[in-house]
Amino acid sequence: MKDFEQRVLERMPSPEEERASLGRVWNQVERAGGRIPDDVLRSVQQRLPHRHQRAWTFLPKAVAAVLVLGAAIGTAMVWPRGVRVYAAGADGLQVTLSDDSRVEMRAHSEMTVGRASDGIRIDLEKGDIIVSAARQRDGHLYVQTRDMTVSVVGTVFLVNADEEGSRVGVIEGEVRVREGGRETRLRPGEQVATSSAIVARPLTEDINWSRNASAHLAILDSSMKATAQPTAPITPPEQATPGQTGVANGQAAKTEFEEASIRECDSATPPPGTRGGGPGRFQMTPGRTRGECLTLATIIRTAYGGGLQDGPLRPAFGRPIVVLARGVGPDPRSFAGASAMSFDRAYLLGVEDGARVRGGPDWVRSALYTIEAVATGAADAQTMRGPMLRALLERRFALKVHVETEQFPVPQLTVAPGGHKMKEGTCTPAPSAPPPPGDTAATAARRIVDMVRRNLDAARRGAPISFCGMLVAMNGPNLVIVMNGFRAPEIDVVLSRLLDAPIVNRTGIPDTASFSFVLEFVPDDSLGREYLDQVARGDRQIAGDPSTVPRAPGIVTALEEQLGLRLERTRMPREFIVIDQVERPSPN
Repeated sequence: MKDFEQRVLERMPSPEEERASLGRVWNQVERAGGRIPDDVLRSVQQRLPHRHQRAWTFLPKAVAAVLVLGAAIGTAMVWPRGVRVYAAGADGLQVTLSDDSRVEMRAHSEMTVGRASDGIRIDLEKGDIIVSAARQRDGHLYVQTRDMTVSVVGTVFLVNADEEGSRVGVIEGEVRVREGGRETRLRPGEQVATSSAIVARPLTEDINWSRNASAHLAILDSSMKATAQPTAPITPPEQATPGQTGVANGQAAKTEFEEASIRECDSATPPPGTRGGGPGRFQMTPGRTRGECLTLATIIRTAYGGGLQDGPLRPAFGRPIVVLARGVGPDPRSFAGASAMSFDRAYLLGVEDGARVRGGPDWVRSALYTIEAVATGAADAQTMRGPMLRALLERRFALKVHVETEQFPVPQLTVAPGGHKMKEGTCTPAPSAPPPPGDTAATAARRIVDMVRRNLDAARRGAPISFCGMLVAMNGPNLVIVMNGFRAPEIDVVLSRLLDAPIVNRTGIPDTASFSFVLEFVPDDSLGREYLDQVARGDRQIAGDPSTVPRAPGIVTALEEQLGLRLERTRMPREFIVIDQVERPSPN
């Protein structure tokens, strides 16, 4: 704490600037509302100065007050002269710098951010950070600890600082590490430490704390394959030759396609080779990338999305997104899905809806383009999907983008006080049989009505019933859902469809647990219209006289009263890409 305060004191502003800065911090505290415990607020109030105290008594108290708040929620104290003081709370902290670089701070880490003579300087006092450095138009981004300085132009890397020394590891790109008069160059997978006392750990373990760990691991794996380097051990700088990397003769893969064609396509005509599949298909094979009739916004999402934060994703519902391959991976329309793309799979990317790519003229979301590109044999799938596709877009479309973060509302599912009320139950599905000859939607609806009528009373009592899975019907004005042998993730899928939104599941119920229950509620405008139109139909009415059936509660009350599950709103962070500049593509 003393060293951290001293660093801030060296950048001490005038008394007038101090009062204005603390006012902004306190306004943020007031907006935080009930997220800050009362005892923390009282502690901060006791540390605040009287209005006419001198500056030299004011600053240590202000810093201490901010750090107390940081222990609860994480803080940023902003001095008008450009220095920002960050102290991460128990959940860590996400910071976007003025050059669009992004810094993820591990819980209880501390750093300051200020100007360097030729760029931006981060002073890491303690803890861990992962820096996703933006491409610097001019100048550099520096990260400094007590015993080393890291210099970058555009890359992703981890820095740790503690009492034993410092270490840095590279996830993507290249950094230069300087300790005293010695400089070491690092590439993906390599690490360097300032002390032999630091315990060597694989870089893959060092980034597991990150909220974006899976994306960082995918990027690290891709970057290491692209440079054809094995994972390097931690190397103290004193053991390295100045200017060299920890792996000899490592050559970075070329990050541009050898040949590429971009042409506008007719959305009414399926592109060749899709067998009627329509536009929106993307596939990579060794040495080749092909995207068929995609909007530019969709291509941008795919090329730039790797490693970005999606926020909660809506689970897939009975319709595989990955085609021409066995199994279903992450939704490729998400940032996480872009990071998981591989060779020899065809992905249906749909049309970017404006949630992940924003800005630019209307044609980036309407005009369709087919891309065919040829790469060297050394390039892996993630290099082709990421750096190589980005370079193509920047060259042919004169594209420039940046990334922003927002908080958005999302439903959160928890267990209500008293515990959940669902009865655990499993069942063995019968072999599926083809529909009987002459089967129609009307006859299928009658079968559903008959099965619900036969099983509803037993299901309410928790007695065994005669089917596995889910049936949905109408009971008077109410929607009634009968589930038998449903696992917790499948319940998330159903609720996501009903609410037309992703679900944040914080129930703690194991994914392997399965349940049988009945949920009955009256539909309202808060539910997804598309799904309701499929299931809330008159031909699925089980009541002989619907007018005699009393109205059930709404879905929120029904979930808590009938299943012991609480549904409420929360806010989650997500990132999105903003188009700064774009032009129609140049000729092939």
